[in-house]
Amino acid sequence: MNYCNMTRILFATLLLAAFSACIDKPRPPKGDIPLDKGRAFEHVIPIEEARSLRQGFLIGRRELQSKLPGNYLDSAFNLPEGETFNRHAIAAILNAKGAEGLRIYLGKDQKGQVRMVLLPVDANGKDILTTLVSREKAANIPGIAPARAASMEQAMESGQRCPPLCKSAL
Repeated sequence: MNYCNMTRILFATLLLAAFSACIDKPRPPKGDIPLDKGRAFEHVIPIEEARSLRQGFLIGRRELQSKLPGNYLDSAFNLPEGETFNRHAIAAILNAKGAEGLRIYLGKDQKGQVRMVLLPVDANGKDILTTLVSREKAANIPGIAPARAASMEQAMESGQRCPPLCKSAL
């Protein structure tokens, strides 16, 4: 075999290997977050059950309010029906090193509103305390020392409360 044919065969083999590496793995459709459907299915419920759960909460909240004096429930624990978080907030939690899921805690802000606080959790169910989103550049103001936080550990909050900001299908 001459040198020219050998070079062509080698080039063709490398080209074929390069293309096969590109198509070897199935890729999720553009914009989809990769997932293990089996593990996701562990949490799937029919929409009818979701509606029933939501209605049970709303009925229970009304019953509790009727048993408390005045408007105590709304003034002391202003409970939302839900909160909305954008996909970037969820992605930041799931991208935390070691994250296998997220936990939602209920909190109460200065206005008395119950808020949802999201944290990543590891495979053992332990909260992961870390920086979820870092600021790439801090403001540099001459003559003023940069602020140093005691901790860079973060959680997600500031979801859009429902109501008033919701278009619920449940």
